[in-house]
Amino acid sequence: MSGKNKNVKTAARKRSISSLFNNDKFLLAVSFVTAFFIWVAISMNSGETLNYPVVDIPVTMDLSEEAEADSLSVVSINGLAVDEFRTTVRVKGNSVTVGSLKPSDIQVYGSNLGNIVTSGSYNVTLMARQLGVKNNYDIISVVPSEVAIVVDRNVTKELELTAQITANSPVEYYMGSPALSAKSVTISGPEQSVSKVVKAVVQTTIEEELTETTVFDNLEIKLYDAENQEIKDDSLVVDPIDVSVTIPVLLKKTVPLVLNYENAPKNFSAGDFLTIEPSELEIAASPDVIGSLEQITIGTLNFNEISYGMSSLSYELTMPEGVKNFNNIEKATAKFNYSGYSTKSFVITDFKFENVPQGLSASASSYRSLLVRVLGPKSEISDLKASDVTAIIDLSNAKIGTSDYSVEIRFNTTDYCWIYGTYSVSVTVGDSAVVSSSSQTVQEESDTE
Repeated sequence: MSGKNKNVKTAARKRSISSLFNNDKFLLAVSFVTAFFIWVAISMNSGETLNYPVVDIPVTMDLSEEAEADSLSVVSINGLAVDEFRTTVRVKGNSVTVGSLKPSDIQVYGSNLGNIVTSGSYNVTLMARQLGVKNNYDIISVVPSEVAIVVDRNVTKELELTAQITANSPVEYYMGSPALSAKSVTISGPEQSVSKVVKAVVQTTIEEELTETTVFDNLEIKLYDAENQEIKDDSLVVDPIDVSVTIPVLLKKTVPLVLNYENAPKNFSAGDFLTIEPSELEIAASPDVIGSLEQITIGTLNFNEISYGMSSLSYELTMPEGVKNFNNIEKATAKFNYSGYSTKSFVITDFKFENVPQGLSASASSYRSLLVRVLGPKSEISDLKASDVTAIIDLSNAKIGTSDYSVEIRFNTTDYCWIYGTYSVSVTVGDSAVVSSSSQTVQEESDTE
């Protein structure tokens, strides 16, 4: 680079610096910064002192090793928990130093704790000492200078929560027992305070009538002593401090109890023969569930299990999902009335086969016979003949060989009678050249009983 160019750049820099010092805003900023550093330097080296309060300083309470070995600790200071209690320390010294002090720069502590070895209440003098590197100041006083402390063992007790909820709903609704979000509460604190608590209660009164399940949040837990007096003690820690309560409210409805039928006559009608006790049940459920519920099915009645003279059958009541048995009835009974009914028996030795596998034949064992009992209205039984009864064996799933197969009894002339019992017969299935055909012989064994 030529010397001429260097001179041009140097001159330009000089003009730039000169223009800064001709700028009033730049000069004002430089003046402020300079004045601040001059003030700091003078303050640090001057003899100016300041009486200054340092606030919000916690207190250290260290008991003797003997007391700590006995699980003792300071549980409160002037009625407050130790970690909540704060003090103020007044200091005197260089204004810059004391003005920059923080609570962590000073320790406040109990000075006469060494002789405490038993639980109880004590008066303790508070002292303060400097911490850290800042030490060019003096501690003047601690406020408060003396405190009352409680020394005790910290213990924990768990109590079941009790709900005392006052609420109402219209007469057509059912209001269930309140359900709390927590079943128990843990109480921690000084042994002498915790020992007084015998009951934890959630209380509230709901003014409006409830017509649906409702949740109430943030309900306070209250503690009570043996004399049912509420305990208000800041030294106690309660967990949880509040709970929510769910009050179930359901719509009520009365519905009939019914049975499903199995192996029933085609034209069976309960009439006077079958009654269910109780005949109806009061239930409760949410409106969307109860609106579509017209009856409660208590079970299945298998007519093959009803013998002549059987008086009743009992059924356990099981409610559908979300349905409340408002009457708290556990069983229902099906009762039978045999007035106008009768029975007759037939001996069956031949049988009709259905769905015989292609290419095979079937034959019932010649030495087997069935005694079949028929029940029904007298008017039907009296006219029932042997020829009106057919024994059917379904061989859809038959295998070659001799096995027992279920027998279905069908009526040819009546739809009002039924069969008592279940029946089976030994059947041989095999090649048609080997198995002889069965002849059907049905004879009437007895008359109406």
